Amino acid sequence: MPNYKLTYFPVKALGEPIRFILSYAKIEFEDDRFAREDWPKLKDQMPFGQVPVLEVDGKKMHQSPAISRYFAKQCGLVGKNDLEAYEIDAAVDTIHDLRARIGAYSYETQPEAKEQKLKEMKERVPYMLKRLNEQVKKNGGYFVGGALSWADLTFVALLDYLNFMAKYDILEEYDALKELKEKVLAIPQIKAWVAKRPESDCISRFPKNSNMSTYKLYYFNITGMGEPVRFVLNYGGVKFEDVRYSFEEWPKHKAEMPMGQMPVLEIDGKKYNQSKSICRYLAKKFKLYGSNELEALEIDAAADDVDDMRIPLSQYYWEKDPAFKAVLKEKAMDKYKTSMALFEERVKKNGGFLVGSKVSWADLLFAGFCDYLSMVLGHDINKDYPEMQKLRKTVLSNPGLKAYIDKRPKTDM
Repeated sequence: MPNYKLTYFPVKALGEPIRFILSYAKIEFEDDRFAREDWPKLKDQMPFGQVPVLEVDGKKMHQSPAISRYFAKQCGLVGKNDLEAYEIDAAVDTIHDLRARIGAYSYETQPEAKEQKLKEMKERVPYMLKRLNEQVKKNGGYFVGGALSWADLTFVALLDYLNFMAKYDILEEYDALKELKEKVLAIPQIKAWVAKRPESDCISRFPKNSNMSTYKLYYFNITGMGEPVRFVLNYGGVKFEDVRYSFEEWPKHKAEMPMGQMPVLEIDGKKYNQSKSICRYLAKKFKLYGSNELEALEIDAAADDVDDMRIPLSQYYWEKDPAFKAVLKEKAMDKYKTSMALFEERVKKNGGFLVGSKVSWADLLFAGFCDYLSMVLGHDINKDYPEMQKLRKTVLSNPGLKAYIDKRPKTDM
């Protein structure tokens, strides 16, 4: 049995879903909680300078959803098949979208920007919660498949943190989500964990028979979040309908999409959202997901790292207020330079890839974002990073991808 050590702040927040899953699975772990004032001297010891971090026999792993998924696989919380695993991944990503929306308001310090973030939170959060509530109702009281999954544990584990940031009980009007919370907290292992945990200052390619399936990808006529999905599909040689809406057409199609957002992949008539979850589902089919569960964890974490770089760059690019845009630019450029330096070092160490010694969906995710992020930056994202230039060139040498790039529509972005 490996030795596990989970390092995080002395709060619930992003560490609690991992603690819930470990407790549910009855996996012993060291719950290492450091004081906030100790963080500056610990930061450089952590991958990408962030926590939570899981040590497995001394090897440090990061990205909380990737860690949670790793343990969920060990205790039967990832669904009965790959499609259910995808749906669970998508639910978790949506929960973290909800967290990010509330967090954007909570952590904002500029009064005018905070007021705008509050308005956005009041519009978006009820919309998301209503759909999550309906999802639980349709699935027998759980997010997916009528059975407990790590999505359910993640949601309930994050609730205190979400309420703390939102400054109200976000479940007040959503009975199915309330019932889910009570069910999860009544699980003996979870009940025991909650009773003993420390007080926190934040309370409360495809198989042969799959060629019968039809695939349709919905997104805007830009690269953006849709391009990594297009990259993975073309890399795997899968034929799909590439539906591209103009921004003017989007309002009349928004209600047709899960959670009212894109990209969405339709498989045999059923729509699935969340771009990284879609990529991960396809990656399993195309052998782009590592050779074992630990490699899968590392690939998931690398993909999350790439997305962590994209998010502040996107926020900066789309911000309209000049003063706030300048603040966001400084943060975004710092994250870009720090992340790319770490990617450069990692790819050089791994012989040309983000993880292991062969291409994974994390490499495709990065390559898929390159055009968009280069536009945001105003220069080639890889101009100072030769290893990342070589990585992108390696990915684009795939025949399926090369053919796609030669024929893909021209876009403004």
